[in-house]
Amino acid sequence: MASRLVLSVLLSSLLRIVVATGGLNGLPVLNGIIPTVASFPGMKTRIGQFIHPGIWHTHDDLERMRLGVENGEEPYASAFLNFSADSYSAANYTMQGPKQVLCRGSCSNYTATFSSDVRAAWQNSIMWYITKDQGHWDTATTILDAWGSNLTDIIGTDTSLLVALDGDLFVNAAEIMRWEGGWVEQGAKASGTSGFANQIYWLFARQSLVIGQANYGLASIKALLSFAVYLDDIAMYNYALNAYQNDLCAGLLGNWDTESGQGAETGRDQGHATTALGWAAQAARVVESQGYDVYSLYNNLILKGAEYTAKYNLGYDVPYDPKFYRCEAILVNGPWDAPSNISRGVASGPHVWDIIYYQYVVKRGLEAPYVSEAKAAHDAAGGEQTGNGKLSTDLPMWGDLVWSYPSKGDYLNDNDRTIWGGGRIGANGTGNHNS
Repeated sequence: MASRLVLSVLLSSLLRIVVATGGLNGLPVLNGIIPTVASFPGMKTRIGQFIHPGIWHTHDDLERMRLGVENGEEPYASAFLNFSADSYSAANYTMQGPKQVLCRGSCSNYTATFSSDVRAAWQNSIMWYITKDQGHWDTATTILDAWGSNLTDIIGTDTSLLVALDGDLFVNAAEIMRWEGGWVEQGAKASGTSGFANQIYWLFARQSLVIGQANYGLASIKALLSFAVYLDDIAMYNYALNAYQNDLCAGLLGNWDTESGQGAETGRDQGHATTALGWAAQAARVVESQGYDVYSLYNNLILKGAEYTAKYNLGYDVPYDPKFYRCEAILVNGPWDAPSNISRGVASGPHVWDIIYYQYVVKRGLEAPYVSEAKAAHDAAGGEQTGNGKLSTDLPMWGDLVWSYPSKGDYLNDNDRTIWGGGRIGANGTGNHNS
């Protein structure tokens, strides 16, 4: 009888995995172990060390944003006017999905459905926190539950990018609604969830474990950090943070020259070279939320890379070493003998300057003349708040609202406590217990 019970439990577990992963079941990337890493600074050593909310925004980050809007402080007040008027921030947003299968690559069906819905979920989660309007809570959580309960496959040659970009917005929305809004995902139960967290683990996080090169690799790293925080996955978090610090193809050292700040894809085109900066800064933001600083790693290498890239895209000349280029450059017609003029410019380029400007220039009080000039030029052209309903999941946008600091200083960052809107705070202010 006991053996039959054990067999029944095992079969039930396997069935849940098959249902969760659909046609992906059996892929090594899903079933393999996460590589363990040697001890290094910033790593997690026990489960209770995770801070929640703690991906792009901690509780104190959200409060600074809310109070800035409430008190009419700049840049929060003006940024919020534009943010709240955007169609993706509307509580009456009409959901475009869900779908069972998403594809990015030669097939493509994600932009009009998933990309739109996850941006609406994230923007409504921010709207809910600032306004506490129940309509925004309903919209954000309805989208999370609908996709979390119906999505079974993510496929295509660019699966990693779909997972890393759209998936990161998706999990950031969930982190806010779960820890601040008391949302409990549809299908949650002690025997195993069938909803959102199941999809985040199997379809998003597990498909990010094979890290690529250059900015492509950074996309996976920054998303893995986000997924790991949401899932309280120590092995995944340490694996991603170690790659960020030490991977010579995908980490900081694989993307920027420590002497000049030249980007590994500067010779390829400026879109890829610039976007890498935003993804590196987002990854560092997650780590900051978890109580550790990698923005200053390698003598502020992100800032050095941003100054180099901003300078070139503003029209100035920069030094160029043809021997510093991305791993597997041959995949994208490299290496290159000079900086590329493709997509050169800051006015309509990727929305990366706000997060770098506020983190280094405002909060840390560091000199960054070209980043400051790039932000001013980008803002003059519409900045990160352009267009009602303008879709972009490569980067979050709305930096004057979501990344800003009012002045130089050290800011409370939830390093020793967890906020739990739907249950109660655990012993000594950390951890949580469901109601």
